[in-house]
This record gives sequence, C-alpha cells and structure tokens, in this order.
Amino acid sequence: MKRTFTTIMTVATLSLALAAGSANAMGDELDQLTRALKNELTQLGLPTDHLQDLTLADISAIQGMLNSEDGMGKVQGIKRILDKYEN
Repeated sequence: MKRTFTTIMTVATLSLALAAGSANAMGDELDQLTRALKNELTQLGLPTDHLQDLTLADISAIQGMLNSEDGMGKVQGIKRILDKYEN
C-alpha cells in the first residue's frame, strides 16, 4: 500500500512539473508574439496601449491582417479590433 501511494505521488508530482513547464513555455510564446505585434503596430503608427487586453483570437486576426497584401483595408481592420479596447 505504501509503495502504491509513493508511486501515485511520484506520478502526480511529475505531471504537475510537466504542466507547469508547458504553461510557462506558452506564456513565453505569448509574450514573444505580443512584442512582435507591438513592433509591427508601431511601424504602422497604430496604438499599442491595450495589447495586453487582446484575446488570442484578436491577436490571430491582427496577425492575419498584417500578413495580407491589402494596405489600407489592413490598417482599418486592425483599427476596428483595437478600438474595441479604447473605452
């Protein structure tokens, strides 16, 4: 019984350590993505005050617009997303 309990505790500890490492890596990737987004928006002269408030869907949509070829439509679409957070 003691051995079973020790095994369960070991597995649980390892699982938590792996989950924490994974969450930490995702946080780092999000920070990196947000920094890159800030740089691109700054180059376009768009506000970056509320980047921390954006959802992942918003970030993804903005990134898609930044990768598109449409010049003014791209900027207007990004402004629409950013304007949601100006209030």
